[in-house]
Amino acid sequence: MNTPILQLSLDYREGTVTGPKGTVRLEPKVMEVLVVLARYSGHVVSRADLIEAVWPDVVVTEHTLSRCIYQLREALREVAVGRRDKAFDAIETLPRRGYRLVVPVDQAPGEIRVSGDKLFIELRRPQLLIGGLVLFVLTVAIVIAVLD
Repeated sequence: MNTPILQLSLDYREGTVTGPKGTVRLEPKVMEVLVVLARYSGHVVSRADLIEAVWPDVVVTEHTLSRCIYQLREALREVAVGRRDKAFDAIETLPRRGYRLVVPVDQAPGEIRVSGDKLFIELRRPQLLIGGLVLFVLTVAIVIAVLD
């Protein structure tokens, strides 16, 4: 594959990816797929590993992942070379093995890093903390309502 040399900048908090042709906002799960692929940039990530990383406690079909990969390919093409260049593909499909991101990804200072195991810890803990806090507040509200 003859991939042009370019850099993409990933901003997880904003949900955007930026390249030479502009910036595009990604759906949250599409962004998470990109983050996993970027984390292992240049290496094959199996479909099963992608599904487990992006939808850890949810049963999803491979069609859901395929849809995300399609949307991601279109978005990366748009910001990298423009929509009209159908020959460009930032994600390589390796039949029966998985997917590989074939362009380097840069992270700007202050953004969530896409390397190392800390990424998923940083993303999951706030969700658990907020969910636990909401559950606690609801439980207290119900107890107070019942006691009154």
